[in-house]
Amino acid sequence: MNFLDPQFNEDGEPYGPYRFKEIVRECYSIAKNCNTPYTDILKITPRERDYLIEFIVDDANRAKELLEENKKRLS
Repeated sequence: MNFLDPQFNEDGEPYGPYRFKEIVRECYSIAKNCNTPYTDILKITPRERDYLIEFIVDDANRAKELLEENKKRLS
């Protein structure tokens, strides 16, 4: 938990467990998409993690757009 993070969410539940699960999910997604061991992902900085997530989302959006274009061509 970061000292800048809130103690509780809007529902009054502790924010720490939610944030931890979010970080684990991000690390899992990076490891899965980059074919990198999860333990190696734990060694990167939060900024690098954010960049990798951004790149993965950009690639997924680009692939989705190409798929839609190909569907239109075939129709």
